[in-house]
Amino acid sequence: MKTIDQADITSVWSMAAVDVPLIAIVDELEALEFLGDDDQPRLRRCASVWRERPSLLPIRGRARFHVAQLEALLTALGNGIVKVDALKADCVRAWAVLINAGNVATMLIAPRSDADYRARADLRRALRHQARRSDEPHLADRVSRMCGSDFVALSEEGMRPARVPKVCAQRFLRAAPGEPAAYPLAVARSLQLWLETPVDLADLFDGARTLLAQVDVCRRLQSKVTDATLWVDPIRGAELLAYGRLARIGVWPARDDEDLAIKQAALDLIAPRYRDPDHMRAAIEWAVALGQSVSDLD
Repeated sequence: MKTIDQADITSVWSMAAVDVPLIAIVDELEALEFLGDDDQPRLRRCASVWRERPSLLPIRGRARFHVAQLEALLTALGNGIVKVDALKADCVRAWAVLINAGNVATMLIAPRSDADYRARADLRRALRHQARRSDEPHLADRVSRMCGSDFVALSEEGMRPARVPKVCAQRFLRAAPGEPAAYPLAVARSLQLWLETPVDLADLFDGARTLLAQVDVCRRLQSKVTDATLWVDPIRGAELLAYGRLARIGVWPARDDEDLAIKQAALDLIAPRYRDPDHMRAAIEWAVALGQSVSDLD
């Protein structure tokens, strides 16, 4: 993975200001919206979303890339190599949102392969370590719900680390519409514009609520048919889309009291949904906390 060298970070900022065209930024949670075919009936589309869900390996690769970019910028700022300004501050926040979206997506998206299981285990080990160092009981409880029991933790401790693929920093130039990419320092203007463009949290909430209502209908129908497995993919796909939307509500920094109210409504929506996977419900709680941490950067 190529990172920004401190010696040339100033020239990269100059290039970001004048040479690199604006591009669309897509985070890992928003990318779920582009799975399947919108022209399909809703249940068929939800089944397609589940079957087409992305591998976790590239998600982890992009998250690590953004961490490296963020650390390089913070180091340069700390060393006085570059000066603090609104663009750099927005870049820090944008990368933080991208990293958080990637981490929450890793918790929500079911692994597709052994390599995916190892990639998820890497993040879960890091979260358990963080919880052990914390003196906040609610954090330990949330991590336990997201990451599984002590038996699961023991089994994952012995897993070898995932071989996360190297990320090409120029891939964003070839990314298809709706496809997430690794966004380097050079696209700072695009990151700033993305951060400044309001996300319609109310629309995301309405969409998630509608999908969860559909999940409830599907579960009732599932209990009345001979082959209940026919409903598994539509239910799981609808859950993934719904929780992906709620997670986007969570990780996005609140701009006003209305945004804060919608975040609370998202938590209230999932609180009584005991039939939903508990690790997904805990992931939404985590997403809201992560979004607050980005808001606190202001």
